[in-house]
Amino acid sequence: MIRSPFLVDVSDMLGRDVPARSVVIDVVVDWALQMSKIMVEPPLVADLAVAPIPGGILVRGEVCYAVEHACRRCLTDFIDDGCSPVAGLFEIDPGEDAYPIDGTTIDLEPFLRDETLLGLPLLPLCEESCEGVVTTAGIDLNTESSDDSDDTGSPFAVLRDLLPPED
Repeated sequence: MIRSPFLVDVSDMLGRDVPARSVVIDVVVDWALQMSKIMVEPPLVADLAVAPIPGGILVRGEVCYAVEHACRRCLTDFIDDGCSPVAGLFEIDPGEDAYPIDGTTIDLEPFLRDETLLGLPLLPLCEESCEGVVTTAGIDLNTESSDDSDDTGSPFAVLRDLLPPED
């Protein structure tokens, strides 16, 4: 049986006053949002401190990764590196804001996936100056000019006749 790199044995910590332990997870993941995907190379690296607290385990640290985004304006793929601080609580009887302790083991995968994906932009942008694409098929405003100033194809062009003429 293959053991998950996300599983951490905390039997030596439960109900005890012991110092925090360092845990480093270096793993390839298949996590994605609609416009962003954590890349295989380099693998995701989580540098964590696992510490006992009354009633559970506190995990804090930083997760670093490379992510491939699709720009929301021009739809061009681009790669970005990211590091995010993370913190999570694990309890034997978890409430809404905690993850479960299964016997003497905690599974860091749901926690790290949630924290990592929540840190990604929902609508990534390749550059602030990105002009995007236009309604004319295949025209990228970042590299070409547009002829979209002609509103004849717009269903709202008839409304222009209702406005007073410009001087």
